[in-house]
Amino acid sequence: MTRSDREMSWTIVQRSKMSGPGPTGAHVLYSRGGEGAAKSRDRIDVPAGAVLSLGTYFGAFPAGVWRRTTGIDAIRLSFALGDAATVRVMGTDGKGRVATLAEYLSDRGEVALDIPLTDDLSWLWLELDGGAHGATIGAVTWSVHGVDAPPGALAVCITTFNREADCVRLLERLSSEPEVLRGIGRVIVVDQGTRPLLEHPGFAAAAERLEGRVNLVRQANLGGSGGFSRGMLLAAAGPEEWALLLDDDVDLEPESILRMIALARCAPEPVIVGAHMLSLLEPTVVHSWGERVDRRRFWWTAVDPDLAPVDLAVSALERTPALSVQHTVDFNGWWMCLIPTETVRQIGASLPYFIKWDDAEYGLRAIAAGVATITLPGAALWHMPWTGKDNTLDWQVYFHLRNRLVTALIHGRGHGAFRVLTSTFAQDVNHLLCLQYGSVRARHLALHDVLKGPSHLPESIANRRSDVLDVLELSGQLTTETMPATLAETQAPRRGISGLVRVALHQLRSSPREAGVLQTAVPSAEGKWWRLGLLDSAALASADGRAWFVLRRNRRAAFRLLVESIGLHVRLLVRWRRLAGAYRSAAPTLASDQTWGDIFAT
Repeated sequence: MTRSDREMSWTIVQRSKMSGPGPTGAHVLYSRGGEGAAKSRDRIDVPAGAVLSLGTYFGAFPAGVWRRTTGIDAIRLSFALGDAATVRVMGTDGKGRVATLAEYLSDRGEVALDIPLTDDLSWLWLELDGGAHGATIGAVTWSVHGVDAPPGALAVCITTFNREADCVRLLERLSSEPEVLRGIGRVIVVDQGTRPLLEHPGFAAAAERLEGRVNLVRQANLGGSGGFSRGMLLAAAGPEEWALLLDDDVDLEPESILRMIALARCAPEPVIVGAHMLSLLEPTVVHSWGERVDRRRFWWTAVDPDLAPVDLAVSALERTPALSVQHTVDFNGWWMCLIPTETVRQIGASLPYFIKWDDAEYGLRAIAAGVATITLPGAALWHMPWTGKDNTLDWQVYFHLRNRLVTALIHGRGHGAFRVLTSTFAQDVNHLLCLQYGSVRARHLALHDVLKGPSHLPESIANRRSDVLDVLELSGQLTTETMPATLAETQAPRRGISGLVRVALHQLRSSPREAGVLQTAVPSAEGKWWRLGLLDSAALASADGRAWFVLRRNRRAAFRLLVESIGLHVRLLVRWRRLAGAYRSAAPTLASDQTWGDIFAT
């Protein structure tokens, strides 16, 4: 490592912010130590005797990811000191071992340190010792040799549905920093709600701050796949180099956008760059460090179980070796994902899935076309985690299964059909034991649709959600906000074989002839087969605790649904290879601008 005063062409790729606009409690993601320090967005005053560390999620530089993605061999760390101070450059290798790479006693003023990058580096960060008199540091940046992205190279694509206040806050956040605003060409907002975003009292002011960049599109509710596809295709038809897909109900760290663009710009080949999801409920928790698709069961899974989730307030970089391991991912969630418009023109937009699996399928399709996905640590937003939603009890249960099977048919192998279908059949049985007959009926609708072939996808995208809601309503599986009374203690549940035998024996008993009063109330976390399977009725709390699912055991209905499930799964197994060929052949057309244009026009 050398200190360099040479004039070189360096481009800033990361600004280490000292504080952020995120939820309360997120400050530890920016800097640690420096007790009593006065902080602003770009500057911090470190008291005498204190040590400031930027070895944090937003403060450190992910050198390993940058090295693997771009092949760069050097990084420049620059900062400004208000007083003489001791500066240390710290790093970890791929096994999480921490080392002090260099230590300097620096004078006040601007400092630039050139750091060679090797294959074994994972993270780099700066530590500042306040010494006997304290010190001030600011303008901490990381730069590489390269060309900066031109102004207006980014099209931000936001899909919104009746979250007007959230969407307006997001637009305000996009305009909050000049560097971010400079990079944005258009903000494409696809409004699919029943209440026009244009009529929200804060929209006009938020749009004005974006200086004419907002392109508002109204369309029917086509789900996330329909909203994001509209944005992707509009972006691909324009001059922008990238489309940034953004959920509307998020709290954004705007610096993340610049970091994602920088990595994509420096990569020698087109890459998709994804951001992490931090939890709105627990702001220091990363929901998952990266996503893969298990090709045997065709289900998404975290790249490392120890990092799904991980609390960065507890698991610091220097104490958590797993954070330094370099992972290969299959896809990134579309809560925040940067896609080259060149890739959209090459492989199309989303499949007409409405919601769920659209991001995973797109990642697999991109890999097949030679476009990798990189999940970039240090780029993130805050979002409500999946654990706070009732994905298997409400209308989303249909799309989970239908889109999973279609993805498996397109990207899987014929010999994997048995494993996928035994897994989905086991899920049907689980729902039956949990008295969730509405979920099973919705899943059976999904199986019937898959058997129809690929043409059902564009034909049903606009109405299938309402169809599934009708199925759940007829099954009595919609939520009620009325708190049910708890009457009696139930048997202590057991897992394993003994628990399964008890549940099976109870399920074989005649079901109560009259509905009667609900037997008990069950918290959402306890809504498992070994608990619900021993009951004749229950009120199951929703994931957010604000409502209840009313469940009643019906032996006749359960038996009929079990027989139907067996029949549907056998039909799918027999026809799997033929269906796989049909869906695989149809996929390019289904993702094309022509198909989506026809959908948007209806």
